[in-house]
Amino acid sequence: MIEGSGRRAAAALALLSAAVISGCSDDSPPAEAAGGLPSSLQGIAGDTIFEIGAAQGESWQTFGGIWDVDVSPSGFVALLDIETGQVHVYDEAGGHVGSVSQKGVDPGALEAPAALAWGGAGDLLVWDPGTSNISDFNVSSAGVEFEQRWPAFAFGETGFCADGERRYMSYWQDGLVVHQIGNAGVERSFGAVPEIPGMETLGPELQEIAVEELSPSELLCTPSGVLDVAFFGSKMRLHDSAGALVWEKKFEEFNPMSVFTPDSMGLGRQFDEAEGSSLLHSVLEWGDEHAMIQHEIRTAEFVAEGEVPVVESRLVRLADGAEVDRTRELPRVLASWGRRLYIVVDDPFPKVVVLETGAE
Repeated sequence: MIEGSGRRAAAALALLSAAVISGCSDDSPPAEAAGGLPSSLQGIAGDTIFEIGAAQGESWQTFGGIWDVDVSPSGFVALLDIETGQVHVYDEAGGHVGSVSQKGVDPGALEAPAALAWGGAGDLLVWDPGTSNISDFNVSSAGVEFEQRWPAFAFGETGFCADGERRYMSYWQDGLVVHQIGNAGVERSFGAVPEIPGMETLGPELQEIAVEELSPSELLCTPSGVLDVAFFGSKMRLHDSAGALVWEKKFEEFNPMSVFTPDSMGLGRQFDEAEGSSLLHSVLEWGDEHAMIQHEIRTAEFVAEGEVPVVESRLVRLADGAEVDRTRELPRVLASWGRRLYIVVDDPFPKVVVLETGAE
């Protein structure tokens, strides 16, 4: 996942103080898009229906760092704690269902999990670069049980998503970055390497490293295919389930971070100190017809202590890639389900705040 870009770095969420994400002069709620969420990013209001996380308690209540959150079609919530390497699962009311806490390389254990995806209502998939496998767990109200795993090797930045039997990972291999993973490994590859800003300033050896480590994309499985959004740069594109390109777009008014060589030996990242550079944070479903893509706007490598990060959210139509709305008023969102948004905060402790939008 995008550790270097801060995708999973949680931040204080002052905008939740009144269970309202963004103020609006009109008291009427925004119209709903197909799938339950508002059709606009403006003036979204919601009620906090529950929170996952506590200052003290069991391992499934207290987290060192929330790296990934994903919600199944039936409402199960999976959470990956990057500090402990454990995966915890909760029901649609926030009750703890079970955890994957065994560490190691044996089947059913996790060594260094990096991403979550749901293949179905109770089919939880965990990409674990520590074992170079995708592990499959059956989730029900009775708990979480290991089913099977498949080989899946990748390095550097890696995207991961699933929809039923379709499983995709994003990493560089032979000039392509999106790969459909079957039970025996890669079944289909597509998606040419996207442009990496600043690549022309690097020497040949560092260019090769940069392509391999920085060219993959974050992935979102959709009913019609797979959306990939470049970790570096402004490119996004949709391929159908057969790997054919449906559309390709670049974000407008986008200020990318660029790669450079600070010491002629290693890769560095250059930020615009005046305007800020965009770092990909998350890509998630927004109803049935849109995706919401969030970038953090940074002027330096690390956010200063006490600084509230600026997050830019874009609403993109899946049919053609058109940007239909944009705002810097939303907090960090990692998942959605129906009318619910799953927001990760770190102050006063790491937790997931679950809001239901448009609730009366």
